[in-house]
Amino acid sequence: MNSRKLVVIALSGLFLLSAWSSTWFEISAVGVYSEGLEREPTITTEYIIDSNHESFELSIENSTPLLLYWVNRESVSPQQIDTENNSSGSTGDDSEESTTENQACSGSCLEMTRGFLKLTMLVMFAVFCLSLVRPISSVKIATVATWLIGISIILIAIPLAIATDFGISGGNESGGESSTGGFDTNTQETVEVNQFAHFQQDSGFGISLNGIKFTYESMGFDLGLLDEEDRENIIENAPLEGEPGYESLIGFDGELTIGPGSLITWWLLILPLLILNLIEPRESIEEE
Repeated sequence: MNSRKLVVIALSGLFLLSAWSSTWFEISAVGVYSEGLEREPTITTEYIIDSNHESFELSIENSTPLLLYWVNRESVSPQQIDTENNSSGSTGDDSEESTTENQACSGSCLEMTRGFLKLTMLVMFAVFCLSLVRPISSVKIATVATWLIGISIILIAIPLAIATDFGISGGNESGGESSTGGFDTNTQETVEVNQFAHFQQDSGFGISLNGIKFTYESMGFDLGLLDEEDRENIIENAPLEGEPGYESLIGFDGELTIGPGSLITWWLLILPLLILNLIEPRESIEEE
């Protein structure tokens, strides 16, 4: 093996190690209570995610109305919401199916993708070294395929795992899910979907200059803000503006932006080495 191949192997190992130990993604999450609370309290969270852990900073702007909301509301038994579900024709099978879908990762989707990426990096280094030592077509194809799998995990699987663990892409209304799409998960109080009547939510995603953007909107009547004797009427019929119970309407809008860290840069730096390996003339493997 000549010195040039040794340099290429050393560089590929360095780039892979740097990719693993670098900052993976920088995340900005901003959620606003757009309906029901005065002065539109805003929850802002900044995340940094790497190969081992997630660090975050949380701040709440105009926090007083939000704190009063948490203090004044009561926790409502989920059984009261069953009346609405039965009257709307939903079945227990639908609820079980929704719960099963929500528990696909059980909050550990990011940890799973970390494992997949680690395995991909190990395979990448192995097939890269093998392609230099034994430059046959099948090995080179395997090297390219492994690199493409890695970039797919980085650009698609990890951002989706982040959004799923955050709660913004859950998309179901089973108990245990935050009514804010995960934006209040790290605060002192999390109000769940099963505390609401006539709860509606919508989520979406797109691409921006700052990275992948996920959006979340929710609206519903918080039964915890109502007297117990008034809750059944709200569950059966959603009040219109000006009617009793309409003051319990809570609306929330959130935006989660997942920006790239240096992980993508290090992975892309492997590409020139890969191309150099592909265009290298085939050499004899054994010398006698």
